[in-house]
Amino acid sequence: MAGEAIIVLDDRARLSAFSRASEKLFGWSAAEVVGQPFAMLIAGEEGMNRQRLDQLGSGSHGLVGRHKAGHSFALTLDLAARENPAGRHFIAALRTWPARPVDPERLARLEYENTHLARLAVVEAMGPALAHELSQPLTAVALYLQAAEAMLGPQDAAGAMVGKARREAERAGRIIRALRRFVENRLPESVPVVLDPLVDEAIDLALLGRNPRPAIARDRAESELTVMADPVLVQQIIVNVVRNAMDAVEGLAEARLWIATRRVDGRVHLSIRDSGPGFPAAVMAELFAPLQTSKPGGLGLGLALSRSIAEQLGGSISVDPGGGGQGATVSVVLPLARQTSPEAVQRSA
Repeated sequence: MAGEAIIVLDDRARLSAFSRASEKLFGWSAAEVVGQPFAMLIAGEEGMNRQRLDQLGSGSHGLVGRHKAGHSFALTLDLAARENPAGRHFIAALRTWPARPVDPERLARLEYENTHLARLAVVEAMGPALAHELSQPLTAVALYLQAAEAMLGPQDAAGAMVGKARREAERAGRIIRALRRFVENRLPESVPVVLDPLVDEAIDLALLGRNPRPAIARDRAESELTVMADPVLVQQIIVNVVRNAMDAVEGLAEARLWIATRRVDGRVHLSIRDSGPGFPAAVMAELFAPLQTSKPGGLGLGLALSRSIAEQLGGSISVDPGGGGQGATVSVVLPLARQTSPEAVQRSA
């Protein structure tokens, strides 16, 4: 049985955030419980609603937890109410008995985790709305650029640049639509897509604005490796990982990246290795945690979002931290597409 778990409840006592420790404690995955009533986790508390939470108030309470497998167990609940731009919500820390002694350091850590999960809840609430609002001006930009491109003509140098800008605006729109499907927990639109062209395009996108540029070695053990995936989302994973690798080697005399694709045990493996210093242990502990970053001005969403997308596509992301003179290696694994006709295969995002 897991120990402490952190969850966030909305103003209707529905689960809006569910930590990994919560998954271990109750046996449910976050995808299964987010949006469900808190009462499903608590035995004998079918009326666990907003009024009941207000009645409990802040502080520690003894409850009986209900595991997915059906058995019950004793719980201690620490409850706190918070207000944020998304509205009122409740943050709950749950742990099994015997409870650990409370100390100031642990309370400070809990408060940090509570604040962190509250920020995640706000991001989750704002995501679909932002995607909707951004898609409309992006569509307008693409249409204006298309008209300007037609007016300038295909032989005009300015027209060629406008055409590139139009294609990037259209690509941004596809990314927004794909991410909106993702944050709304809808299944991605997986199709057979050749991986290497996606990787090449992602490298070009990651190199934009980089000066000096790192040396990049491409290793294609097999050509035409085809994966089952949403090409837009997969390309975003690759762009995020390649940009992180470029950040790791920025300013080094030997700034190099090695990018390889190969088939292993019926799956496609993409590895991105850099010549940087590797990840220290302290960074590895929070590497995939949302809203955690060591970069100045970073949001801490790139790797967390990439791992969530990869898992939703039936794949995974793992990291070899390197160190001791070796750079880090990020490995992205995706399902291999079944045999299909050439006409059905996509080659780019």
